Amino acid sequence: MSLIQNELQPFFPRFAAAIAEQSPSQREQGRCAVVDFTEQQHQQVGSFASSSDLNVFLTDTPPPAYHETNPLPRRRLFILEDLPCNHILALGSRLRIPPGFFAGHWDDPASSTFNHRDPFQRCALPHFRIRYGTSNRVEIDASNNPTNTMGTFAFDTNVCRYLHIYNPKGLLYDEPRSHHIMSFWTSAPRDDGSWDAVLLVDPPPQRHVRCLTTQTLVPLRNQLLDEASMPTRFLNPPLHTRHELPQDSSMWAAAHSRPAYVSMFEDTIEAYHAGYITVTSDPLSAVEYPRRLAMSTLLAYLRRRYINIVNVHKTQGPNALRHNYFSSFSNSTMSCWSKEFFDFMIGSCAAMKEFSHEMDENMIALGLDVAHPLAPAWEIDGWKSIRDITRVVQEMTDTFATNYLQYVTIQEAHASNGSAQSLSRITVLTMLFIPLSTVASIFSMGGDFLPGETKAWMFWAIVIPVLAMLACVYWYRMLARMWMCKKQQLLPSFEIRDLKQRLGHSR
Repeated sequence: MSLIQNELQPFFPRFAAAIAEQSPSQREQGRCAVVDFTEQQHQQVGSFASSSDLNVFLTDTPPPAYHETNPLPRRRLFILEDLPCNHILALGSRLRIPPGFFAGHWDDPASSTFNHRDPFQRCALPHFRIRYGTSNRVEIDASNNPTNTMGTFAFDTNVCRYLHIYNPKGLLYDEPRSHHIMSFWTSAPRDDGSWDAVLLVDPPPQRHVRCLTTQTLVPLRNQLLDEASMPTRFLNPPLHTRHELPQDSSMWAAAHSRPAYVSMFEDTIEAYHAGYITVTSDPLSAVEYPRRLAMSTLLAYLRRRYINIVNVHKTQGPNALRHNYFSSFSNSTMSCWSKEFFDFMIGSCAAMKEFSHEMDENMIALGLDVAHPLAPAWEIDGWKSIRDITRVVQEMTDTFATNYLQYVTIQEAHASNGSAQSLSRITVLTMLFIPLSTVASIFSMGGDFLPGETKAWMFWAIVIPVLAMLACVYWYRMLARMWMCKKQQLLPSFEIRDLKQRLGHSR
C-alpha cells in the first residue's frame, strides 16, 4: 500500500485514490480462484471466499506432496475478478507483483490514458494486457430512472468500466456496449520449473449501474421488455473446431460445448473444470483459453458493428446482398442532410480509427506483429481475422461518410443551380424593363409624347429597336453555340451523302 500511495501515485493518481477510498465491503468485492497445474494430467481448481482465505493459502499452505520422493514443480494460476484492495495487497505482497500491473488494469480502456502499457517495452511477454469490446444483452430499468435511459453509466464495481446505452429514438438502437481489459502477469520460472501467475479479468454488469449525473444506482434488467427491439444474434465463432468427431459418440455433444459469454471469470473456471487446458512449462499456455474467449468476444463485437453500419441503410431489407448496399443510396435515410446522421458518421469514423489502433497495440503486446517463433498459429490467425474485420468496418464507415457528404454536396449544387437559374430569369426580365423605363422617363418630359397624344407612337418606334438590339446582344453567344453544335451534328450526314454520291458516279 505504501508503494501504491507514494511511488505509484504520480503515474496513476486516480488508481491510488480509488484504492484508498474503497469501503470495507468494496475491499472484499470480487472473486478469486486458483488453478493448480502441478499434476499435468489433472488440474485442481479452488476458490476463495474472502481475502483471508487467500492469505492463508499463500502463506501457510506448504507445497502439495503429490510425489514425496520426486516432487513436481509447483505451477499455480490465480484468477482475480475486479480489483478489491485486500486481494490486491495479498497477491501483490506474497507474489512480489509490481503495483503498476494492477494500476494499468484499473482505468477505463476507452479513456485517453497513456500509462496502461510501457512505451519502452511494448511487447513484454510473457506478461501482456489486451483490451476488447463487448455487447451486453441488458436493459436500463426506465421505470426507476425515466430521465436517464440513454448515455453512459458506470459499473458498480471497483474497476473503472462503463456501459454505453443507445438512444431508443436514435438512428441506431442496439445492445449496450462496454470495453474491458484482460491482464496477465507471471513470475520468472524457478530452477525447478515452478511458477506463479495472475490473470485479471473484468466483471460483467451487475444488478445495478451508476448514473454519472446523479450518482444514483439504476437497476438493470437481463430480460428485455421488448425482445423484438433487439434481434438475438449469436455472432461468436466456435472455439472448439474439430476435423473429426471422437470415436465415442457420447463425447460428441461435449465437443461442441460453448461458453455462456456472460462472465469471463465463470467461463474461464468452467473451461479449467472441463479440462480444456494442457499446461507445459510455459505459463502462457495456462491462459490460452481466456485469450480465445477474449478474441471470440471481440470478433462478435466487430461483427455487430458491421451489422449496425449496414442497418443504417434500410432501403433493401434484410435479404440485400452485401455488394448491393449502395445500389439505392438516393432512396435511403442518407438522401438528405441530417445533423444527427452527420454526428453519427463522424463519431463512428473516429471511434473505428481509434479501435483499429488499439487492435494493432494488442497484437504488438502479444508479440504477433512480427514472426514470433513461439506464437501459436491459432492466435496469429485469430488476430489477423480481427484486424481484417476491423479494417472492413472502418473502410465501410469511411465509405458511408464520404458518400453521404458527396451526395449532400451534389444536392446543394443542384439547389444552387436552381437558384442561379431563377436569378438569371429575374435578371433578364430586369434587362427588358430597364429600356422601357428609360424611354418612358425621357418622353414623359413633354406633353405631346403622352399616351393619346399625337407623338405617342414615337415611344414604340424607339423602344422596339432597342429591345431587339439588346436581345441580339444577350442571345448572340447562345445562338452561335447552338448553331455550331447543330453544324457539327449535320456535318457527318453531309459527308456520308457526298460519299454515297461519289460511289454512285464511280459505278
